[in-house]
Parts: sequence; structure tokens; C-alpha cells
Amino acid sequence: MALPMKNKPTGGGLYQRVREILESARAGVARTVNTTQVIANWLVGREIVEDEQHGAKRAEYGGRLLEELSRKLTQDFGVGYSVQGLRYMRQFYLEFPGLVRALPIRHTLRGKLPLLAASTSADEIRHTPCGESDTPLKDWKPGQLHPNLSWSLYRHLLRVDKPEARAFYEIEALQNNWSARELERQINSLLYERLALSRDKKGLLRLARKGQEIQGPLDVFKDPMVLEFLNIPASTKL
Repeated sequence: MALPMKNKPTGGGLYQRVREILESARAGVARTVNTTQVIANWLVGREIVEDEQHGAKRAEYGGRLLEELSRKLTQDFGVGYSVQGLRYMRQFYLEFPGLVRALPIRHTLRGKLPLLAASTSADEIRHTPCGESDTPLKDWKPGQLHPNLSWSLYRHLLRVDKPEARAFYEIEALQNNWSARELERQINSLLYERLALSRDKKGLLRLARKGQEIQGPLDVFKDPMVLEFLNIPASTKL
């Protein structure tokens, strides 16, 4: 008489592999959202600059242009496209001119934007450790597109006037996976300026990074700017 088979417990190895797949997939979605929003805002900034250059040179022309554009975009896409927001996008294009090199000036969006943002195969998801980027820092330079740099981070970077200081904060934000709030804190603490004057640069960096706020993959969906971009109510549970 055959004995009844007992339920075989799920092995720890199987659980860990499945967990890594799901966490990496979530991280991939977050990077895709980041990159898509960043590219879209860069392209919006480029369109504004191109239109201004071909229009009147007077300052009031630019003001009226942004006001009208803001009004129409707010009607069609909701909040997030204020005049000040559009000014940030224009500044973003001007301060990071080499961010996206592959797109022609006109006729870009619908087909190409999703392809540029990200396409990740199942095999890449499986073998990409959670939280890591598909773009290693050794192959990246400040001013270039990186999937772990969100629009909220760029908004803080735009406040930094010196290009060398901006590049420093850009690198630090990536290396340490800083949240937008952490990047703002480090900029406000004048970390770059203090390092330039310090004799113990490594010690100062260790102190600056102590207790830092690290961004998790799903934190992107708590970002008000991302929620505005996706037209998702802030109260929606994801």
C-alpha cells in the first residue's frame, strides 16, 4: 500500500531566486518610469528652446509662450506643468544639452520615447541584482542619461550653478543611491564647498554620508512629481 505523499516544503533557494526576480522586476519598472519622465521633460525643454529661438527675441515673448503652453498642458495633462515647471524643463535642456543624443529635433515622440526609456528582457531581469542599474558608473559620465537619476533629483541639481559642483552631486547621488530629500540636504549643507576646503576629505565624506536617506526602488511611486507625470492621484495605494 502506497504511503500518502507529504507536501514538500518550498526550498529556501527557490524562494530567494523568485524574490530576486520580483525585486529586480520592480526596480526595472521604477527605472523605466524615471527614464521616461526625464527624457520627456528634456524633450519638452528642447521644444521650448527651439520655439523661442525661432520666435521673437523679446523676453515678453517667452513669458507669453510659457503661460499659454502651461494653460493648455494643465487642461490636458493635469497639474505639474506650471510656468515654473516649464522653466525648469527649459533650464534642464540648456544645462544638460548632451543628455539625449540619439533623437532628431523634430518628429520624435510616440514611437521612439518608450524604446529609449527602457526595454528589459526576462533574462536581464533574472540576472540583474535588485537595486543595481543596467548602466554601470564606469560607462557613464556626468551630464549623460542614467536610469537611476529621477526628475526630482535633476530639479535639485539644477539649483547648483557651478558645473563642477553639479557633476560632483550627480556622481554622489548615483554612487550612494540618494533620495531627492537627501540630495537636497547635501546641497544645502554645502558639501562640495566644504570638501574643497577640507584637509580630511575622506573623513568629511564619511560624516556627510552618516545617517543618509537611501532611496528604495518603489520610492519612485511615492514621488509627487512621478504621480503627477503618470496622472495618478496621490492617495492611490500602489
